[in-house]
Amino acid sequence: MDDKTKKKQTLRQNLLEQLTRNDLEGDEIRKLVASCSNIADFFDDYRVNEIFAAIEPDELDWNAGYFDRQRKLAQNNFAEMRINHLIDVREHLIRNGIAGFAKASVTGHTEGTKTMNMQGYLPGTNLAKMVEQGVPGMVRSALINELENNRLEDNEIIKAVVWAQDRITNLFVDYEENSLAGKMNNDPAQWDADYYDLQTSYLNSNFAKARFEHLIEVRNVLRMRGVKGFERITIKPKPQPHQARAASRPHSGSSSSPSGFLRIAVMAGGALAVLAALVISLL
Repeated sequence: MDDKTKKKQTLRQNLLEQLTRNDLEGDEIRKLVASCSNIADFFDDYRVNEIFAAIEPDELDWNAGYFDRQRKLAQNNFAEMRINHLIDVREHLIRNGIAGFAKASVTGHTEGTKTMNMQGYLPGTNLAKMVEQGVPGMVRSALINELENNRLEDNEIIKAVVWAQDRITNLFVDYEENSLAGKMNNDPAQWDADYYDLQTSYLNSNFAKARFEHLIEVRNVLRMRGVKGFERITIKPKPQPHQARAASRPHSGSSSSPSGFLRIAVMAGGALAVLAALVISLL
């Protein structure tokens, strides 16, 4: 797999992941998707068959379960039509205050557990076993293992934290800085694999929620950058028979120069800047 193909996969995965987060507004994601239409072979043709269900235009059928199903379908049929539909469904659920889609507090990922959509969540075998034994130290180790599992997206790790914290008292300790647990650096430009490892060692010494949440954010940024060792591992589906194309994707302009939006987005910082930089690198 060449570098450009890897970048395309990384960009696809992170666009889907952003749909489950509250970092970006719908219009920002739409503009990123529109910019991606200029990347050759980035989107799949929209397919509808016995495997890929059609999108449902009636808002009465739009709920959290429908969103999850369509998002899973988009993983294997990454059609522009499906992605834009997911943005519409996401905004509908946000407007209606559906659990798991309400605007997140800026003070931390896992605060406000009542708004976390835990529907369908099943903890990993090791985490469930450690929680059953009820020893905080063992549960902490299990959560760090979840963090190191590249098959998991960050929203799944957040759910693991919420699930474990509901069952284990004193899971987290107060944040402090000492000779074994130094400061956190909030500048994403200075985050790399070594910084992630350093903060993990600090977490082992001071298992504070703020440190764990910080590592989730660092992990996500490194994944979006395509840093080696942080790429998401996906289980490839079994090959399906060739299906007739149900709909063709209209192509936008062929210009390869980054739009004004992308240039501004790169300067904005955070998740938007990382995604915009990935788009520009593929144009």
